[in-house]
Amino acid sequence: MINTEAAKKYWKQRHAALDASDAAAAHLRAALARHGLVIPSLCSSEPVNHRGFVELGGCGADVAARLAQVLDAAAGVTSEEAR
Repeated sequence: MINTEAAKKYWKQRHAALDASDAAAAHLRAALARHGLVIPSLCSSEPVNHRGFVELGGCGADVAARLAQVLDAAAGVTSEEAR
């Protein structure tokens, strides 16, 4: 027999993880867009270990290089230090 309380808890956690995945993917997509960056394969995914999961996937080398520049700038790293 299925434990109804356990099933309710599972589905509640699953929905929370899916919501977290959707929100994180949307937030990251918007943050990237503010810098003129697009990662086409960026998407929310099924939960992993009851936690939200976002798939970053792949992107062009130009996008990866620009993303690294943006992250370095945010961290206060100069182009000489980054290499």
